[in-house]
Amino acid sequence: MKTRVRLACLAAGAMVVAAAHAHHAISLNYDSDLTGTVEGVVEEVFWANPHVHYYLSVTAEDGSTETWDMEAPNIRVMTRRGISRDTVKVGDRIEITGTLGRDGAKRILATTIVKADGTVVMGDEEYGE
Repeated sequence: MKTRVRLACLAAGAMVVAAAHAHHAISLNYDSDLTGTVEGVVEEVFWANPHVHYYLSVTAEDGSTETWDMEAPNIRVMTRRGISRDTVKVGDRIEITGTLGRDGAKRILATTIVKADGTVVMGDEEYGE
């Protein structure tokens, strides 16, 4: 019986570690040494956990259009900061500053979000959850 309990505890512990690693693997997707600013028009809002995402249509330097994935904190953190599902909507032009995606991936982990009219949606608060 003790062996079963130990195995069950070991399995449960392994699942918790795997879930935590999968969720907090920000360094797998973003290069902490590479920051930048992206401006574009919101094409889609994904308001769900584990993190809120805004998908943007961004005009590249060569004039082509690229889709960027902007990742923000989870819903609880966003709500605590006064940001709701309707704060940033499809069609809004926003500027995001944050950590850029690894290997040229068109993604950015937001530290600031500013609307075209100058409204600061999210400032330089700690990204924490």
